[in-house]
Order: sequence, then C-alpha cells, then structure tokens
Amino acid sequence: MSFLKLENKTFVVFGVANKKSVAYHTAKKLEGEGAQVVYVVRSEARKEKVAKILGDVPLYVCDVEFEDQIKSVCSEIVSNFPEIHGIVHSIAFANFEG
Repeated sequence: MSFLKLENKTFVVFGVANKKSVAYHTAKKLEGEGAQVVYVVRSEARKEKVAKILGDVPLYVCDVEFEDQIKSVCSEIVSNFPEIHGIVHSIAFANFEG
C-alpha cells in the first residue's frame, strides 16, 4: 500500500494532449500509486493520438465547451465506473495568434 492510499480508487483525468502534458504525468503518478485512471480528451483526433501513447486504457472524448458533451461523457463514464474518487482538471486553452 502506498502512503497516498490510492489503490483501487478511480480518477477521471481531463486534458492529456501528449507525453509533455501535466495531465499525462499526473495520470501516470496516479496509476503508479495503484489507481484506475479514466482519460478524457477534447476530440476524436486527439483520442487517436493519445491512444497511441497510452495503449489500452479507458479513453473518452469531451469538448467541455459543449454542455451536451459534458453530460454525455459523464453518463458514459458513470455507467462503466460507478464510483469516481476524484477528477483532475488539466485542460488548457492557449491563444497561439500574435
């Protein structure tokens, strides 16, 4: 047992973009402590890229700019993982203009 006592706990992590993202490293730390991580990314295109990095993990799509997608992903996740112990919000939007 780890000192964080995360074994058999389930966490939803939003915002993995690549191996450099804070969400990626946070999720990997959670997994290293024995937690189940459910990943949520912004788009199907991102899902395809992230799936290559993460392998066979629970991976969902939700663009949080759209309330219907938030409700949908929530329902999907809860139907597969009825008990969620924590959520990591690591979504970042950057304006690359200028």
